[in-house]
Amino acid sequence: MRLCPPAIKGLPFFIYFCFIFFGCFLFAPQTVAEPPSDDEVEAVADNLQYLENERKLVGTGNVVITYRDIELTADQAEVNVETKEAHATGHVVVRQLGKTLSGNEVFFDFKNNSGSFPDGRFFQFPWYGFGKQLEQVSKNKITARDVFITSCDLPHPHYDVKASQTDIYPGDKIVAKNVTFRILEVPVFWWPYLIIPLNQNAPFDITPGYSDEYGAFVLASKGFSVSKNVSGRLRFDWYSKRGFGYGADINYKFDRLGLGQVKLYGINDEEAPNQRADNPFSDKSEEYRGRVSWRHKTRIDPRTTLHLQWNELSDERFLQDFFEREHREEINPNSFLTITRSEDDYSLVTHVEKRANRFQTVAEKLPEVVFTWFRKPLFGTNFYYTHEDGFVNFNQTKAFSPDGPNTVQFYTDQELSYPLRFFRFYNFVPFANFRDDFFSKSREKEDGTNRFVGGGGFDASTRFYNRWDYSGKFLGIEINQLRHVFEPIIQYNSIRVASVHPAKLVVTGRGDQLDHQDILTLGVENRIQTKRRVGGAESARRVDLVSFNAFLDYSFGPGSELLRTRANKFTDARLQTILRPYDWFALRNDTVYDLLDHQVFTNNLDLAFDPGRLHLTLSHRYTNDRPKDGRIVDNLVVERPHLSLDDAASSNQITVDAVYDLNKRWDIGGYVRWKIDDNLLEEWEIRAQRDLHDWLLDFGFNVRNSDRTDAEKELNKEVFVQLRLKALPEIELKTGHRASFAESRIGRTVAGSNEAPPPPSFLVSPDAQYASLSTT
Repeated sequence: MRLCPPAIKGLPFFIYFCFIFFGCFLFAPQTVAEPPSDDEVEAVADNLQYLENERKLVGTGNVVITYRDIELTADQAEVNVETKEAHATGHVVVRQLGKTLSGNEVFFDFKNNSGSFPDGRFFQFPWYGFGKQLEQVSKNKITARDVFITSCDLPHPHYDVKASQTDIYPGDKIVAKNVTFRILEVPVFWWPYLIIPLNQNAPFDITPGYSDEYGAFVLASKGFSVSKNVSGRLRFDWYSKRGFGYGADINYKFDRLGLGQVKLYGINDEEAPNQRADNPFSDKSEEYRGRVSWRHKTRIDPRTTLHLQWNELSDERFLQDFFEREHREEINPNSFLTITRSEDDYSLVTHVEKRANRFQTVAEKLPEVVFTWFRKPLFGTNFYYTHEDGFVNFNQTKAFSPDGPNTVQFYTDQELSYPLRFFRFYNFVPFANFRDDFFSKSREKEDGTNRFVGGGGFDASTRFYNRWDYSGKFLGIEINQLRHVFEPIIQYNSIRVASVHPAKLVVTGRGDQLDHQDILTLGVENRIQTKRRVGGAESARRVDLVSFNAFLDYSFGPGSELLRTRANKFTDARLQTILRPYDWFALRNDTVYDLLDHQVFTNNLDLAFDPGRLHLTLSHRYTNDRPKDGRIVDNLVVERPHLSLDDAASSNQITVDAVYDLNKRWDIGGYVRWKIDDNLLEEWEIRAQRDLHDWLLDFGFNVRNSDRTDAEKELNKEVFVQLRLKALPEIELKTGHRASFAESRIGRTVAGSNEAPPPPSFLVSPDAQYASLSTT
């Protein structure tokens, strides 16, 4: 039994390096340009007078006084042009940098940015405040006595927070003391001290509940704000079967340093799964589990960015057990540091990827450097030249096993093209490319291996279109002019020379899988377009009513078993269909058909149906993994030329979510996730929602299976209740589990010009990267 926190292997050096790096920016001399000084008070009003003896401007009726970034409006006001002190009455409002203060009478000092608001009010989204006495002490602080705070915009709020003393830091937080929570002006709860962040960070979150896995549980978190730049959440969790958990999420944002997030969490899990057992959930023991995660982004200069991510976990199932949503978003979180420099003519990328967890299989790059010269005219001619040069120090690690092969690769990839246009409408771009690689080690020998690859090809395309000046409706479809665009495409990509077979090389992910190929791609893009106002926009935007794209790959020449290319055979057909006939209906379907094995490789369907009160989304995901005949997987050669298609793994799943608006206050809905192959209902849910003006109340019943149990015998069944603040949905009270799913991936419009046709599917296969020599 291990009760101590897991060692943070390799992290001290990593953090030390990063802090030294960022320290250069934190403590480097900085020159900040001061805004131009403007000490003049400007005033307009229906009746405006200047009292020269008193040096005052006196206005009556629709008075507006401005000074720097401050604006004061009132029925009547007077201001001293020297001291910048003002006295205003009647519907007084002071606005500055997103905050609003108001009252019937105001004394305000523009020069010192201070003022007094008897019986004043303040507003900073989404919070309203009413106080017996408001005092603006400075630009960044307001104090109030006997104040009421709420997000309800009604004259008599449904709920509010009453505090005897409040300090407001605009854009940062509200600090309230001696707090009473009230519903319909009836006190229901008292608390001595409350901090309400104003940076979209919810002040508190409590989730009680019960499940078979965790028993009774209470998940509590408290938002905090150190300053405008640093905020976060503290987490305190209790599970009757698992124990106490604690942690913190810290968010930061600095102009010079950049922005990022640090996540820390630990729990002494009383029923931790045995990671080495065949069935980890049948052999449980007490063990300390936790995480250290850090994500950071910064712009070093206008053309250089840095992106850092570090994820250290106690075991591979930790996120799945305690942060299921994060686990679904990224099943195997990696750790890396990337610095990108982008110029007009070139880009330079330095990438470091290091394994942070022993249970992961990671292709380490320590480091990888890639220089890319963008396609540019050569010496003022019509020849265009581009190239990519790089090196990678590669090491293949394996989970709980000895490391795989390692090597250092240097490469250069060159391409020369000559765009041509015939008869003004036909584009033809021939190109030739070659590549040279040096590997310090290969699979067969420890000394260096040099490989040369050469090839070429062409891209040919044209475009035809026809217009019809028709406006009206056809079958209820709104049409404002009509255009049909037809674009045939022919692409040829060839590798004629490959001096070393890919099976002899270490898989680094940088062109190591290139082999002989001759691929001809025939494609056509069809679009029927009109103009339509979308989403209440003032001007009409282009909409593709129908988009149908088809591409067919034909392989000839010697072919390659590694890339699944064959001599004189069609290999893949790719179809994409998008329909948007109505604002309330959209459908997209993408299909890849394997012509060698005569089976659908992938099919993705998305449907959005929103005719009025009914809101329906449907998604279908189908993947049939191809047999790995002769391919290299995790730097192991797999020779199974007679593998049947039945041995290839597949996934076939449908999800449906529906919501029906009964009236302005009530919605009902449901969700289903069905695994077709096993005829297994993985998750279903029924729910209802009640609009409470300020809050949204969701409740329902959720049933789902778990890989920790026998789905046919045991299901997770939970009643859930969720209360969310409409103005700030991060503020919520909830219990139980409810389904989470992605929105339909269908756009309503297209942005402009066509995209290039998708590459043949074997080019994007995880087992055969970079099969094209083109660096475009």
